[in-house]
Amino acid sequence: MEGDAGSSQLNPTDADETPLASPETDTQETTEQTSTEQTSTEQPDNTADDRRPTRIGRGIAVAVCAALLVLAVAGGVLGYVLLNADRHNAEVAAAEAAALQAAKDCVSATHAPDVEAMTAAQSKIIECSTGDFAVQSSLYAGVLVDAYQAANVRVQVSDMRAAVEKHNDDGSFDVLVAVRVKVTNSDTADQEQGYRLRVKMAPDEGTFKIARLDQVAS
Repeated sequence: MEGDAGSSQLNPTDADETPLASPETDTQETTEQTSTEQTSTEQPDNTADDRRPTRIGRGIAVAVCAALLVLAVAGGVLGYVLLNADRHNAEVAAAEAAALQAAKDCVSATHAPDVEAMTAAQSKIIECSTGDFAVQSSLYAGVLVDAYQAANVRVQVSDMRAAVEKHNDDGSFDVLVAVRVKVTNSDTADQEQGYRLRVKMAPDEGTFKIARLDQVAS
């Protein structure tokens, strides 16, 4: 018995053979657990940070689209305004050209080359008149015919120029017509004369007619 007891004391039991956990192992496991917990705790913050750039990117995209839309609308409005302005300018230019041509044609009718032509030009002068001048045109044309017949007048127009002097609010134009003629009558031959006329050309029945005629002092 004593021999067995001694033998038991000299040979450790299985329980004694189980190694004790070392302090270093416990420390390592604790550190790993703490790191895992910290990682789990920090993960939602990283997700939130990932979402923020996405939201910012979407906001920038929306702002850019809105800015492009505003620019497109502004460009459309500007184009419409410019188109209307060009159209208006073209219409004004066409009306101005028509008024100038009508002024030259009507003034030419008052400078017929001879008595016969002046008699025929009476109807042209009346057709060219409107407004206040329409009341005077018949008398004016008759006086010219009488003057031609009395002095056997012959007229040669050497130069005639016309320019728009003013645009009026009612759509009419003040046109300045410069005329240079050579006049032959019973007393003189080829007498050169130059003068200017201011004619108000008003729209009437799709064309322009003389509403007023005045001689401009030199």
